Amino acid sequence: MYFPMLHQDELLYSALARCRIHLGLDSQKELLRQHFSDPWVAATTDLPNHLRKLLQNIGRPLGLDAALLVRRHTLFPLYAPFITPERRGRLEKAMVEDGESGTLGLSGITTAAVKWPPWLRLCPTCLAKMHARHGEYYWRREWQVIGANACIEHLCRLRDSRVPFRRISRYDFQAASPWNCPHRGPPDPADVSDLLIARGVRQLLSSPGAPSPTFRQWSRFYHSLAVERGATTGHHVRIDMLWQRVLSSHSSNWLDSNGLLISKAPYWFVAMFRKHRKSFSFLQHLTVWGCFRQGQDAGSLLLEVARLPDEDKLSDEVSQVTGHTDRQLFRQREKWLKALSKAGGTKRAREQGGQAIYFWLYRHDRQWLMATNASRKVEHGNHCQIDWAWRDRQLARRLIRVEGESAEDLATPRRSQTWFLSQLPHSASVEKNLHRLPLCSAFLDKYAESLGEYQVRRLTKVLINDALAGRARNKWELKRLCGLQSSRTTELARCFLQGLDETL
Repeated sequence: MYFPMLHQDELLYSALARCRIHLGLDSQKELLRQHFSDPWVAATTDLPNHLRKLLQNIGRPLGLDAALLVRRHTLFPLYAPFITPERRGRLEKAMVEDGESGTLGLSGITTAAVKWPPWLRLCPTCLAKMHARHGEYYWRREWQVIGANACIEHLCRLRDSRVPFRRISRYDFQAASPWNCPHRGPPDPADVSDLLIARGVRQLLSSPGAPSPTFRQWSRFYHSLAVERGATTGHHVRIDMLWQRVLSSHSSNWLDSNGLLISKAPYWFVAMFRKHRKSFSFLQHLTVWGCFRQGQDAGSLLLEVARLPDEDKLSDEVSQVTGHTDRQLFRQREKWLKALSKAGGTKRAREQGGQAIYFWLYRHDRQWLMATNASRKVEHGNHCQIDWAWRDRQLARRLIRVEGESAEDLATPRRSQTWFLSQLPHSASVEKNLHRLPLCSAFLDKYAESLGEYQVRRLTKVLINDALAGRARNKWELKRLCGLQSSRTTELARCFLQGLDETL
């Protein structure tokens, strides 16, 4: 099966979009059906999946395998070094295997403070060179990374295209073209911080085999980084001193525009120099490296972290500190038990003035503290307090209002069950609890539009426009304008077209 040659540093998403243009396919689903044998594969820009099925269908051009595709034509090398080794393996498996899902969740980007850019980006000068060399444009990987807002070759700021990074339609492949890549006028010069991060991103993308250090190794590395800069007093890390160094290297405007300046010495920066309990994004790591290890290659730095010892300084057992008598221990335990009884749970006890007691016991009597907290665990409710009958009536009224407002508009998308639910607040919760909402279920059974009804509505819209303009079209023209292929036209739409022939 035909598939275009992948250019250097091209996103797989870009190659699929170019493939659709080369084959002249109007339907996005037809592209998915041909190349993935599945019309429901999502058009994910950074971390696509079902790659093994794609390679089976296109015949593995130039010996390309799934591992090379993941490392050279997706943004996997930006996420992989900063998540745990176990999670890294699950992420790669989810991208390659059929039936696996959750690539965005495994990468950590959905819950991270640093998000993806709103639009796919471009360098105007590079696009002109692409067109001269290849006769077309394509989306490069290193342009689509938040924080790396500059082109290294031309020292200019990247510009936004008209294509969203996360599209409203899950199956929409948009190729780079003169229409959606406007680049009039000279480009703006790049910020120093943008260039610094862009170089780091390029180094990460060119080191696809970089290791994934553990949380213990990251904790050791950042503590040693603070020691190198003389920002420690005993075991205490002087965060303010380190943060001032960051502010001297990166402007507040740049930090704020990239979601890194939440407050003075933001929580993510403080957490990086403490014991690591979660992953941080590539942009947060590169921001710190650019201040304290400027000039060092990102790949070599990751190898340095991976060589550090991978064990705790203290064992996981209770660390009893000498100098504290049994009487002191008893008093602290008694205070914590009173706080638990008063608050009713561990979290509330800490929030209501018990934080210092909790920390003291965690350091000196951890085993007792964990066992006590586990015995006082508060069970969460199961939503039995919700008045589902009242909520059903309220949501049904809202659905009726939506149906009335959209009934006369022939240009609306298909009014399927998913579309109606998307018009409601907390649509995911409503969809999961439809068995508790009989009025909403009855409404959706009656008014949700089938595929055949949607095709007839599209044909009707074109016919009305033609009648107002005094035009008459052949049946094949109608089908083409409405995007109806013979293999996908429903029986209802065929009967409608047959009725048109008899009428005419």
